[in-house]
Amino acid sequence: MTALEHFLKYVRINTQSDDSTGKTPSTECQKVLGELLVNELKSLGLEDAHMDEWGNVYGHLIGKGSKIGLNAHMDTASEVSGENVKPHLVKNYEGGRIHYANGLEMSPVDFPNLSKHKGHDLIITDGNTLLGADDKAGIAIIMGALEYLHSHPHIKHNTVCVAFTVDEEIGEGAAHFNYKEMGAKYAYTLDGSAIDVIEHENFNAYAADITVKGVSIHPGEGKGKLINACLVMNDFISLLPQNETPFHTEDKEGFYHITSLDGSSELMNCHIIIRDFSSKGMEKRIAKLKDLISKIQKKYPTAKIEINFKKQYENMRKYVDRKPIALKRVRAVYRKCGVEPISGAIRGGTDGATFTKNGLVTPNLGTGSYNHHGRFEYLDVQEMEKMVEIVTAIVKK
Repeated sequence: MTALEHFLKYVRINTQSDDSTGKTPSTECQKVLGELLVNELKSLGLEDAHMDEWGNVYGHLIGKGSKIGLNAHMDTASEVSGENVKPHLVKNYEGGRIHYANGLEMSPVDFPNLSKHKGHDLIITDGNTLLGADDKAGIAIIMGALEYLHSHPHIKHNTVCVAFTVDEEIGEGAAHFNYKEMGAKYAYTLDGSAIDVIEHENFNAYAADITVKGVSIHPGEGKGKLINACLVMNDFISLLPQNETPFHTEDKEGFYHITSLDGSSELMNCHIIIRDFSSKGMEKRIAKLKDLISKIQKKYPTAKIEINFKKQYENMRKYVDRKPIALKRVRAVYRKCGVEPISGAIRGGTDGATFTKNGLVTPNLGTGSYNHHGRFEYLDVQEMEKMVEIVTAIVKK
């Protein structure tokens, strides 16, 4: 199969992760894709392909020379439904607006990146779901490279160490990753967008859970006693830096982002993710939230207010700089394939960030997919095919 054929098959399998289950994988549907991938890997000569108890898939295409790792994640994001994805081909995109089956439109005015895809074939959805190119495009590219090597057995290549991981979208992709099982000297994640960008820097990431327990009394008797948790939480949110949100920031600017807010007048819960490229910047952001909680607690002394922090991942830059072999190799390959590489910083994270911190240096490469996590997600077919060529060249001798 071509990489595109692989991709169209994968996106029809719902693999959304769910951070509320407390399980690994967080959803059983990820194993459905995992079992399919194990069978495909075996058919392409990775005889030891298997899925472990955590849902991660491993396999090796034995060659000579270095052991080079390739990784992509199986789960998709939870912001928009991933159920019953219906991919649609826009052949030879002419520019201008793209019309969806459900009446939505995607315009270069709102999404300027669209303009650079004129003349290419694009894969979109019917507008009711995300596409799942993040990161099934990455899986399809790896499979496309393996297909090429399988059909050209005379080509000499290094040992290819493949790993498909679960739960990346909820920050748990590397939680049960077996580095010994993968066995790579260095690796690459296929989990980016533009194919000329090589990412070896990313956000430092923390999450914060804020709980406000108010004082519940009949409102008719509430004078001087009732503490409305909704209003307390509202006061806290109003104190957050208004210009430090994803909407207001770009490049290497950090932010606070409220991802969920729920509860009642008695008990409110708020989940916030915190991002900053520098360690000192992250320390300041954490201190800022603690200070705001302290101020709100003084204002409402009878309320019970708690904040708990969880470290999610770390900026990989310093670790990549210490072991530059992966970066040097991929830059040389890009130029050989006619693509001038651009160094990029991820306004997010990949499993590779944690892999890198733990000793397996893993820069991130693009997949030709854009507008991830939403209804306007799309894939540039020609860019994906170019990445198959590049990945194949990376593992060649």
